[in-house]
Amino acid sequence: MKLLRLATTLNSTSAPYNQFSLGLKDRTVQTFCSFLKNEISVDQKIEGFHGDGSIIKMIKLLRSLLKLHKYDVIHIHSGLTGVIFVIAIFPFNLGLLKRTVFTLHNSWNVLTTRNQILDFIIMLFSKKVCTCGVSSKNSIPKYIYFFIKNKTEAVVNGFDHERIDNVQKSRSHVLHFNEKSDVNVVCIGALNKTKNQIFLLQALKSIDINAEVIFLGEGANMNYLVKFSRDLPENIHVKFKGKVSRDLAIEHMLEADVSISLSKGEGLPIAILESMYAGCYLILSSILPHKEISPPIQRCKYVDLSLSDQVINSLYFVRDNILKIKKSRNLSKIYSLENFSVEKMLSEYINVYESFIKNNGK
Repeated sequence: MKLLRLATTLNSTSAPYNQFSLGLKDRTVQTFCSFLKNEISVDQKIEGFHGDGSIIKMIKLLRSLLKLHKYDVIHIHSGLTGVIFVIAIFPFNLGLLKRTVFTLHNSWNVLTTRNQILDFIIMLFSKKVCTCGVSSKNSIPKYIYFFIKNKTEAVVNGFDHERIDNVQKSRSHVLHFNEKSDVNVVCIGALNKTKNQIFLLQALKSIDINAEVIFLGEGANMNYLVKFSRDLPENIHVKFKGKVSRDLAIEHMLEADVSISLSKGEGLPIAILESMYAGCYLILSSILPHKEISPPIQRCKYVDLSLSDQVINSLYFVRDNILKIKKSRNLSKIYSLENFSVEKMLSEYINVYESFIKNNGK
């Protein structure tokens, strides 16, 4: 099976690469093509190409790839690259649309207006539309879903547990958290309004816990959040480490007691699935994508974003039950593996890919 995968970017947090391409590197002949320059190197089993942010150059790159290879499947991971692909095959190769699958990686309300328009266009053109979970599918407005309902299905999101196992085996003995802290918290994600890190920092202003909180990620709110954190009481120690490699992020998960996401919107967040497998207790905003994850009740608390006291009380609960929480880390691991393994996700996508090959006469 020859597969062309299209994504906007390739970096340490890129789901199309980390979950999809790496997961299928031994089962397909893959070409990964990104619109922007790659930030990390591509596995030697995967053919990698990238543009430089120029639409014209991306069109030329795609046309040259399509001349050299006859792809069985074109998997599109962003509306932007999807629309560029349609332009690249117009007008003589439009038959390739019968081989396309588009994945909606987020909830519709989280997308910018521009990305909603681009995603809608490519969803209309694609042969198959998959969403990352049921909540992502249900987030699509009815007036849009009307046009794509017969070709849309929800596919469970999956994480690479073997990568976490390998990091756990090979990691150094360097500690990322201060041993003197009562509670170690990791918060992973882009630093922006949607991810809502400010809600956590505001709650920490009035909490009597000796805690360390490490933020992993970059974003437009970085300077604002750093400045706000300087006014927190001395018992709260905050670090902003920026964007780190996936393996380094996993090391933090393995060491942390708690992983917190107070996001206002998500797809089905990989970082939370990875944190759960790594054994973190979860404190999550009560949005539908988080509810869909539904961790064991002993290993998670949901909080209402209109009530900051719930975040505070959840952290007090962790502090007061820290020994029990540390001893029950394996419950999270077992649950996540049973319900969100990358193997389960990829088997559903393989079925989609093979249906294309069958319908196209192979």
